[in-house]
Formats: sequence, structure tokens, C-alpha cells
Amino acid sequence: MTTAPSIDESAVVRAAPPGPRPEQQRPLVLLLHGLGSHERDLIGLVPHLPPAFDYVSLRGVHPHGQGFAWFESPLDPERPEALEASAAAVERWIAAQSAPVAGAIGFSQGGLLALHLLRRDARALDFVVNLSGRPFPLPMPGDAALAEVRPPALWGHGGLDPLFEPADEDAVREFLSVHTHLEEERRPHLGHAVDELEIRALARFLQRRADER
Repeated sequence: MTTAPSIDESAVVRAAPPGPRPEQQRPLVLLLHGLGSHERDLIGLVPHLPPAFDYVSLRGVHPHGQGFAWFESPLDPERPEALEASAAAVERWIAAQSAPVAGAIGFSQGGLLALHLLRRDARALDFVVNLSGRPFPLPMPGDAALAEVRPPALWGHGGLDPLFEPADEDAVREFLSVHTHLEEERRPHLGHAVDELEIRALARFLQRRADER
């Protein structure tokens, strides 16, 4: 019997903005790293992000090289099972939290996973940030519900990303335009990475989400 993957609680990294703690718990924003990385990676974004949220970085459920992954790469486009298992592990972790989880920021694999959480439950998150990622290519049962809810989404990506052909960009843009309220930050000369202007766009996006709350 195969054991379902789970989030390693001992590897969870939490980052709170500086200053006094508010009387009420701040909503959480998940940080989901990319292939072969780890829970300390995206935590470096936090000093640049709004203090309206607490930020929590999770470790991928599978070892990969010197780091971790959310699913084995390349992902079989005909078999979403591995992705479904990782999404379920994150959902179980979210359900165990005392503070509400408002959104997720994912890079590459993590971006795909962040989007997938909404495809499984359109109201699981208030918003999502997809950095250099894409949705799983098959239609999913929750897509129609997601197209009705259309939560805010920021898609940041580079025009020189070697993992994206022009047709791939068009497919991601079409999916996100139909299923979310899309804000796109395209950096023409950027590869598979995040730059300072993307981080500024991310901070503005999160501040608008905080203001809406």
C-alpha cells in the first residue's frame, strides 16, 4: 500500500513581517518552490511583500537531487495523479491551520500546484500568483466552477524562458484569462527566473488583495 505524501511540518518556514503582532491572526500566504529547490528559497521574497499577511513556505513532498519537488519531472500530461496527491497534501495542511490561508505564490512547479489548488476547489484560495508556471494541460472537473468564480491571479514570466514556446505562452494566457481575473507581468528579456520588476508587481498585487479584505 502506497502512503499518501504529506507536508513535513518540521520543514515549514514561517515569516512574519517586522513590528508588533496584531490582536488577530494575519491571513497566511503559501510559498511553493520550484523543482529541485526547497522551503528556504521563496522566503527571500518576504521582506519585499506587504505586512498584511504572514508568509509560510512549504517543502515539496518528493526528494529531487539536492532539493525537493512537488511531482516528478517531466510530468506526464496524461496522468494528473502525482499532482493530485501533492495538492491533497497541501489541502490537508491548510485544513489544519488556525489562521485562514488567503492565497498562494508558486514558482514553476509551485505555480502549477498553486493553480491546481483552485482547479480542485475554486474557493480554496482568494488569489493565486503563478511565477513562470503553467496549468496542468488536461481539463479538470473543477474548471467550470473556477471560470465562474474567477479569483484574482498574477502571472509573472519571462519572454526568454526556455521552458515556454510562444504557443505555450498563448495557452497559459488563454486558460488564465478564462478562469481567473488575470494580471500579467511579462518581462521580455527574462528567462526562467524572477526579477526586481516582477517582485514589485507581486507586492502591488498582494497589497490590492489586502486592501480588498
